[in-house]
Amino acid sequence: MTSSLRLPGRLGPLLLFGLLAALVVGVEHVIVHRAEFGQYPALPLGVAVDLLVVVPTLFYFSVARPYRLPLSSLVGVGGACLALASWLIPAPQLQSLRVLHLLPPLLEAVTLCLTAAKGRRLVRAYRAAYAHEPHFWPSVRAAVQSLGAVGQLLLTELNLLRYAGLGWWATPETPTHATAFSGHRESGFAALVATATLVLTVETACVHLLAQHWCPSLAPWLLFLDIYGVVLLVAHLHAVRLRPALLTPTELHLRIGFVWELAVPRTELVAARILPEAPAAGSGVLNLAKLLFATPNLLLTFAEPVVVAGPYGMRRTARHVAVYLDQPRQFIAAVGLSS
Repeated sequence: MTSSLRLPGRLGPLLLFGLLAALVVGVEHVIVHRAEFGQYPALPLGVAVDLLVVVPTLFYFSVARPYRLPLSSLVGVGGACLALASWLIPAPQLQSLRVLHLLPPLLEAVTLCLTAAKGRRLVRAYRAAYAHEPHFWPSVRAAVQSLGAVGQLLLTELNLLRYAGLGWWATPETPTHATAFSGHRESGFAALVATATLVLTVETACVHLLAQHWCPSLAPWLLFLDIYGVVLLVAHLHAVRLRPALLTPTELHLRIGFVWELAVPRTELVAARILPEAPAAGSGVLNLAKLLFATPNLLLTFAEPVVVAGPYGMRRTARHVAVYLDQPRQFIAAVGLSS
């Protein structure tokens, strides 16, 4: 199995930026806390320039360019650097830096302009997608994906909120011309997720009370992370239930909740056999059953390596894919391959 993300190399630019930014902030922190800092007017200006110019420049060359992020990402970095400068530079010296008072409205104006431009782009992309396929969610998905990396991030969060909030009343996403194969009924998936959700809810309450007592400033962030985890589990539970694997006369469509998705022509599938146990690590098999908390029971082999799409624009490429289906033998019979 190979990965188009190449994680060690892809994480390198981000780690490099984190190291350089931490170095810059550390140096500025030392300068600000020196006794002579308030005696030289040029020092506060120099610290502000380092934080507002040097750090965003490092972000652009170390992160934005390697990851091909839009220039709008610099607006968020600039806002974070402005907040950092306001926190790091003492109030007396901060008042003398008049340029800092002009940056918040400038960043707000740039943000509004970028939002309006992206809004018009989204509307045009949605209309074009709806004209091709007159269904709401597929058209929204196509429109959001047109935003590139930001769109992939936004799409994942929209799917999370969609399934967590609307999944209680939604019906399975199964076209009339497709045969559905579930992957949650026989594995105890729902019970496992419900138990994990209950445990995380109790843990959230306990951690919040402890953090509120020992570190009140940290308590809201921990509460947010725990609530996000609960919402993620609920969304995953509904997505797995509502998005079974599909087999049409021409296509195989594997879906693992809203996380992993694979759509290939049926002719690409050349073998399917029952798996007695999980494939060993390093065997070249992509195991998609992990997020179902189950041992894979079916190994699919394709004529050529296929691309499995994941959240936040992630991609995995493999020729052998291990999955869990409630009825693996019926699936093998349906695709017309011997086990």
